[in-house]
Order: sequence, then structure tokens, then C-alpha cells
Amino acid sequence: MSALPFAAVIFDLDGTLVATDSFWVVAADRGARVAFEELGIRRELPAAREWMALVGTPLASGFERLFPDLSGAQRERVMARCVEESHAAMRAGGAVEMPGAREVLRELRARGVRLGIASNCAKAYLDSMLRMLRLEELVDEARCLQSPGVANKAEMLADLLETFGTTSAVMVGDRASDGEAARANGLPFVHLASGFAPPGEHIECDARIGALAELLPTLERHAEWRRG
Repeated sequence: MSALPFAAVIFDLDGTLVATDSFWVVAADRGARVAFEELGIRRELPAAREWMALVGTPLASGFERLFPDLSGAQRERVMARCVEESHAAMRAGGAVEMPGAREVLRELRARGVRLGIASNCAKAYLDSMLRMLRLEELVDEARCLQSPGVANKAEMLADLLETFGTTSAVMVGDRASDGEAARANGLPFVHLASGFAPPGEHIECDARIGALAELLPTLERHAEWRRG
């Protein structure tokens, strides 16, 4: 078993390690219906693709884009009910890993690579997902929008690099924002094309993979990223 030319690999969570589509759309529909009834609102529910476009982005800004016709207080109520339903779905076993996620994390760990997560989610969601999917036993450090001292994903990556004590790292994610955070920290970015980026989202990357099983061979082929 050969060592990889990188000291750390940092992963996005939803759409990269977690198959959020297994529970999010149904839970969001249910939560929105409850909130609309509470608020006395009659409007169509978003389509599945619109719900999924929120995955991987800060949820509050996503709900603002999705419900521009609602007041701030109304949006907060809808978002709260959707989050409640998503946590209920997760507790009921709705959360599952992306194909190959556990295998690639185990292999990286066996090769001595430090593992991190950077996610545009809330701390309660992050903690629940780490516990329910037993990712906490494989991942060294995880950051979210409510982690101390960070306000965005670029700052999460910077904090993880400082914690790991290295700049020899790679970011793996499925959205353009993951690549932007990587570039802000001078890291190469591997785009997981099987994730949840909406059609037409322009994603700049150093390498593109169709499944997590392709990650290790890709990293082995690109040792020059570290030298660069």
C-alpha cells in the first residue's frame, strides 16, 4: 500500500459523502406544507430540482432565492419546518452515504492521510450526520457555518489546514462553491460529477471524477499538484 503525495483530503458533505437526495426532497415538501398551513399561505411547492439546488449552499440564502415572495419571518418558518422534517427523516434511517464513500475514507485513512469535512450546513445537522453515518470514526475534523471563527467555506478550509498543520491538501466536492473555496486556499479541486450540482452550473476543477471510487487513482496520477 503506497502513501499518497498529499497529507490531507477535505470533503464537502452533501452530494459528496452523503446522498442527500435520499431524504431531503420528501422532507422539504412535508415541512413546507406544514409551514404553509400554519401561515395560511396557498402556493405551489417547489419542484424536486429546485429543492435539490439548495443542497451544498447556505440554507438561509437558498430559501431567500427559492421564496422571494415570502417575508423574512415566513421564510424562516418554512425553513425551520423543512429542517425539522429532514432531521426526522434522518433519524428514521433516511440518510445514506454516497456510493463508495466509506471505502474511500477507510483507504485514505489507512494510507495516513488526514481527513476533513467542510460543509455549508448547521452544526446540529453536521453532528447528526457524523453520528448517524458513523463518519466521526473516520474523519479527523469537520467544519460548518456555525464553527467558531468561520463565515464561509473558504475560511473552513483555511481553519482545517491550520489544524492539520499542512498546505499539502486536496478539496473534493460537487458544487462550484467547493472549487472556489479550494482556489481561495491554493488547493487543487476534484469535482465529483455524480453529485448535486444543478444543470448548467460552471465548475472549474483540476480533475473530474464520476464516482468516489475514482478518487485514489486520480490523486496518485496527480502528484504534480503538490509540487505545483
